[in-house]
Amino acid sequence: MAEQRLSEAQSDALARGVAMLALRDEALAPFADEAEPDGNESTGRNSDNRTNNKRVDGALSSRRYELDGHVAIATVHPASGFVSLNGASGYELGRLFSELGGASKSEVDALVQGVMDYRNQRSANSAGLQDFMGFRSREELLSVSGMRKAIYDRVKDYVQPYEATTLNVARAPNALRSAFPNGPSQTAVASGRDGVRTGGPSRAAPAVDGLVTFESVNRQRAAVMAANTVMGVSVDIRLANGQQTAYRVWVAGDEQRVLRSERLAVRRKGEGAWR
Repeated sequence: MAEQRLSEAQSDALARGVAMLALRDEALAPFADEAEPDGNESTGRNSDNRTNNKRVDGALSSRRYELDGHVAIATVHPASGFVSLNGASGYELGRLFSELGGASKSEVDALVQGVMDYRNQRSANSAGLQDFMGFRSREELLSVSGMRKAIYDRVKDYVQPYEATTLNVARAPNALRSAFPNGPSQTAVASGRDGVRTGGPSRAAPAVDGLVTFESVNRQRAAVMAANTVMGVSVDIRLANGQQTAYRVWVAGDEQRVLRSERLAVRRKGEGAWR
């Protein structure tokens, strides 16, 4: 048990460190002398612990690091590459719960409405919360009316509470992109009556459903200020002892501050970094 706890602590610390290193390398990539003309690969000067950068899986970058016998592969996605719990349209939420969550048609309808009610403090579980500005963590999905643990476990790795924007399918992980076969145009939304969203021109805008209040305006303003600053870095880790784990580290881009580290569920076929 002690060894297991130690390995988990090592993995979490390594994931956080590698995430920061990957974002640093992403920022420095345009200035690297060794960068290829097409910008797809760069070995960098520290080739002893960093290998080439490849843009895969809709990511901004993917890099492999070798550190003291441990191996880590860091894949960087913007927060807009995940379904926003505070900004997703009904269409986006419906595809998430049906295609990835495996929810039935009746469950999907209830869950979509439940998410919108929760984030706008119209649900019994959110109406009385103080200083509420929408979802603050993915675990709050479990407070949504109609949510089952099985559905939550299937979708939790593909949602984020940090930016209230529409989904950028082109920057989403493979599993999430597969849920939107018709491309990103299907995810563009415009507000309609009663919190129902309809198709409209593509834009990444915070979602404000229902009655416009000071709280909803402040939430929208905060989302605009945070737009395009949060990155989700997926880190696949293989420790020197052979243990393999995967984390997603959320980092506030402007401040380079770790917001949270989440252990990912078992990766689906085609998503794993070890191949």
